[in-house]
Amino acid sequence: MIDSHAHLVTDDPAYPYDPPGGTVSAAVRDDPMTAERLLAALDANGLSAAVAVQRAHVYGYDNSYVVDAAARHPDRLRAMCVIDAQAPDSAKTVRRWAERGAVAMRLTSPGGNQHGGTPGAGWFAGPRALEVWRQVSELGLSMCLHLYRWNRDECLRALPAIARAFPGTPVVLDHVASVEADRAEPFSGATGLLALTDLPQVHVKVTTLNFARIIAAGVAPSGVVEWLVSRFGAERVLWGSDVTQTAGTYADMARIARESVAGLPGRDAALVLGGTAAALYGLPALAETDDQAR
Repeated sequence: MIDSHAHLVTDDPAYPYDPPGGTVSAAVRDDPMTAERLLAALDANGLSAAVAVQRAHVYGYDNSYVVDAAARHPDRLRAMCVIDAQAPDSAKTVRRWAERGAVAMRLTSPGGNQHGGTPGAGWFAGPRALEVWRQVSELGLSMCLHLYRWNRDECLRALPAIARAFPGTPVVLDHVASVEADRAEPFSGATGLLALTDLPQVHVKVTTLNFARIIAAGVAPSGVVEWLVSRFGAERVLWGSDVTQTAGTYADMARIARESVAGLPGRDAALVLGGTAAALYGLPALAETDDQAR
């Protein structure tokens, strides 16, 4: 089992906070999820590895901690860096983080949050962003996109052209692309997501953020995972905890993830819980029986 979405934070002064919003919450400062703490949580819950995802709300675009953590633990961690694809030097920034070991880049609307932001898809599909895609493609990295509900539909409409222009670059959509799966079908926003099923490089990540909303609405997480696998195939669906960003204990996150694949065949369950992430990020997948995968 592999966690494809673990946010790291450290209280080491060598990695100073640089929050875009100007402050870091007391909860984050007082209870940081360091790389070593994450590895202990992986061990305690039967996981083999994780992808360390830059916590942009804490460090901005300085990805030093996740790349250094992955370099210290190359058998168990990979680094995903957040960058501003509209910055003039964004292509050079991709190369710099890749040279330090990053295997994936993550884009989101600069200055946006769950409450709103600047409309449009230029942050990942504009002229400067295309230079980032070219660099990512040349380096053999993967791309991760974080959409919000307010920009989900227009961004999903813009994505096919980009994906077809870079067919060899894997694309991962965080948090089921903010499709509102916390209700009975049809899921709000699903039309744009399902339009991507014929693009084999597009993958969908389901996280504890999704599961928390789904459970609160009285919907079984397994139904949503089975729906994703039926449309995209298990080799294009992956799980991530979203630890430190979404509330809850790591033990509960891992337990709910296993429960969410209970209705899948063993092979498909193992892919969602680790095999897909292993293939995307060059991590060793944990050998599992059908029962362990569930």
